Amino acid sequence: MRKTKVEDKFEKTFDSFFDQENPDENQALSFAGSTKLLTIEADEDFSGKHKFFLNVLKQIVLFLPGTFILYFVGFVGAIIFADIFIIQRPLATLPPSAPFQIILLGILGLLGTFMTWLGLGDIKNRKHLAIPASIILTGAILGVILKALENVSDLAVKLLEEFNHYFIYLLPLVLIVPVLTKSWVDKKAE
Repeated sequence: MRKTKVEDKFEKTFDSFFDQENPDENQALSFAGSTKLLTIEADEDFSGKHKFFLNVLKQIVLFLPGTFILYFVGFVGAIIFADIFIIQRPLATLPPSAPFQIILLGILGLLGTFMTWLGLGDIKNRKHLAIPASIILTGAILGVILKALENVSDLAVKLLEEFNHYFIYLLPLVLIVPVLTKSWVDKKAE
């Protein structure tokens, strides 16, 4: 009988201890693993993983084609303006579609500017307009160099005649310039 009293007393003590418990009082401890801070960190980690892929996608879809367009605009624009202003080719010898082609180059230039600005730079940062400007300037410098060498070298004449074959070989140089320009602009902004 004595054994029964001890067990009975133990059960009463155990029940009385948990009867005094307030379930709302210790609720913060039971949900320590699901705090708001942990959910924010999980969301940041989720967006951090996909931010890399978004940047790569932006550079492939926007920056690369935009760079090619701006390189083409700078190169061809420099050759056209070198013909007109430096060599002073008469305007009557230009094809009748020349004004349309110049307007088309301008529209392509605007399109390429926004594509490279969105692809590599930040649209909110106006200093990143230096990125498309560097691409156009690089294309223009290469175009002027080839036009100047036209009278000196047969290779330059061949490059200008077979424009479609050799134009793309200088594109890697043009892809390096905007990346360097962006890092220079970002470093200067700090």
